[in-house]
Amino acid sequence: MKYVSKAVASLAISAAMLLPSLSSAQELVLSIGSRGYGAAVEPAIESFEAANPGVKVEWLKISDVPGESRKLYVTSFLAKSPTPDVFAVDIIWPGEFAKRGWIAPLSEYFDAEDAAAYNQAFIEAATVDGEVYGIPLIVDGTLFFYRKDLLDKYDLAVPNTWEEVITAAKTVLDGENDPQLTGFVSMWAKIEGLFMNWLSFFYGNGGSFFDDSGNVAVASNEAVVATQTMVDLIYKHEIANESILNMRPDDARTLFQQGRSVFLMVQDFVYAPLSAEDSPVAGKFDFKRNPYFAGNEGAPSTAMGGFLLAVNANTENKELAVALAKHLGSYDRQLWAAVNASKSPGRQDVYDDPAMADNEVLRKFGEAYAAGVVRPSAPTGSLYPKVSDVMQLEITNALHRTKTVEEALKDAEAAINKILDK
Repeated sequence: MKYVSKAVASLAISAAMLLPSLSSAQELVLSIGSRGYGAAVEPAIESFEAANPGVKVEWLKISDVPGESRKLYVTSFLAKSPTPDVFAVDIIWPGEFAKRGWIAPLSEYFDAEDAAAYNQAFIEAATVDGEVYGIPLIVDGTLFFYRKDLLDKYDLAVPNTWEEVITAAKTVLDGENDPQLTGFVSMWAKIEGLFMNWLSFFYGNGGSFFDDSGNVAVASNEAVVATQTMVDLIYKHEIANESILNMRPDDARTLFQQGRSVFLMVQDFVYAPLSAEDSPVAGKFDFKRNPYFAGNEGAPSTAMGGFLLAVNANTENKELAVALAKHLGSYDRQLWAAVNASKSPGRQDVYDDPAMADNEVLRKFGEAYAAGVVRPSAPTGSLYPKVSDVMQLEITNALHRTKTVEEALKDAEAAINKILDK
C-alpha cells in the first residue's frame, strides 16, 4: 500500500512537471461549494500553486445545493464561457454534461491504473461511451443504521441480508411490545431518495438497470422480488408502518433518533445528529453497508451520492486545468481532507492509510462505499431526470398497491424504453 500511495501521490507532481514553462502568471478558476469541501480547498490550492510557480487559482465559492449550482454551470456552458476551468459536479451530471459537450474527456490523462484507485461506482458514473469525464472527489451514500442495544438485548447478530433484517425486526418488536416502536424506516416518499432505495434493494438482489445487451431490465425477476420485498415490509411482515410512504430523509432520521425504530436506511449525513450528545440514541446505534438478499453477498447495495471534478470543455488552459483536477484528486490531498476535515475520499485506497487508523467512522463509511451502486445517469444522459421520474412513480404505485409489482415494473420498463427510444 505504501508503494502505491507514493506512486499515486506523485501524479499531481508529475502533471505539474509536464506543464509548459510559464513566462507570465496564468489563472484558473475552481468552482466548488464552500461548505461541502470547503476546509480542504484552500490548502489544496496553496500546494498546487507552490508546485506550479506563476499559476494562480481563484476559488469561486458556489452554492452546495446541486440544483442551484447546476443552473449556474448550465448558464456558463450555454454561453461557451471558458470559466470555471475546473468544477465540482454531482454524481448524476457527467452523463448529461458529457453528451452535451460541456465537459472534457479525461481518459488521455487518467488511465485505467489511475482509475483503479478510486471508488469504482463513481468511476462508472463518470464514464460515458468509454471515456472518463470526472475524477471522484468526495463520496456519500445510503447506510444501514441499527439499534445495537436492542439487538444485544435479544442476542441478535447484526443482519447482513434482508431476510435477516425481517427476522430481527420481528423479534425485537414482539419482545418490546411497544406500539410506538417500528422495525424499519427510510425515505420512501416519491422523491429521488426512493429511487436510490429501490436501487439498493434491486442491485442487492443481483439485478442491474441494464442487462448485458444494454436492454432496460427493471422488470426482471430480480427487480420483482426486490420490489415485492419492499411492499411486504409494510403489509406482510409489518415491520414498517405505512407512514414510511411519506417520509423524507430527515423524517426517517427523526423517528430513529427518538428511539422509535430498530433500523434506518438513509444517507450518511444523519450520523452527526444521531451521535450528538443530546441525541436519545447516542451510544446505542451503529451502522453498516446496506443489506443484500441471501445468496448475493458480493452484490453492491450502497446507493451513492457525492461529487466529482470535471474540466470545462471550453477552458483555455486544459493541461493546467487537468493538472489541478488531478491534484485535488491525488492521494495526498484526499488523505489530508479525510484526516483534517473528515471528508469521505473518492479514492478507495485512502481509507487504508495508517493515518486513518483513529477515524473509525470514516473507515466504516469507506467499507460501505466499496459496495456502491450508482443511478443510471451516465448511460441516460440528459434523459436521466425523466427516467428517475418514471421509476419514482411506478415504485410508488407498487408500494401503495395501486398496481401489482409486476404491472408497475412492466409499465416502468415500457415508459423508459419509450424515453430512450429503444
